[in-house]
Amino acid sequence: MKVEEFRSPHTVHIPMTRTVRDAAKQMRDQHVGALIVTENGPPLGRIVGIVTDRDIVMKAVVLGEEPDDLLVADIMQTHVLSIEGSADIADALQTMASHGVRRLAVTGLAGELIGVLSLDDVLDAMAREWALVAAVVRAEGLRERTGSVQSVLPAA
Repeated sequence: MKVEEFRSPHTVHIPMTRTVRDAAKQMRDQHVGALIVTENGPPLGRIVGIVTDRDIVMKAVVLGEEPDDLLVADIMQTHVLSIEGSADIADALQTMASHGVRRLAVTGLAGELIGVLSLDDVLDAMAREWALVAAVVRAEGLRERTGSVQSVLPAA
C-alpha cells in the first residue's frame, strides 16, 4: 500500500510570524494536530517548518510562556520530515518510528508538498481494512450456518 492512499490531502498552513495562540486556535478550528509553517503564509510562502500540538505544550505551556508573546517561529521544528507519495506505507511507518514523530509531509515526484501523513490517517485506514476482514469472517460463518450470505459489510 502506498502513502498516497493514506495521506490527508488537506494541508493546513500558518505563517511563522503568527502567535502560538493563533496556531492553537487554527489547530482547534481545522481539527488537526500539526500545521505546516510558511515564511509568508500560503500559497506562496516557502515551507520553513512544522508546529504540532505537542510543540505548543512542551515548548510554551510547560515553560510558562504566554501564548500571545511567543511566535510560531519560536517553537516550530525547522526540520520537516517528508516521504514521497509513491513510497510504501511500511517505509513511512519506519521513518516515523525511527525519528519519533507522528506526521510526515508527503511530496509528489517533483518534491512539491501534496499532503500530510499522520499516524491517525494510517490507523483510520487500517481500521477500515480490518473491518472488511472481520466482515469476510462473519460472511463465511453465516454462509456455513445458513447456506446463504446477506450483506455483513460494515457501513461506509
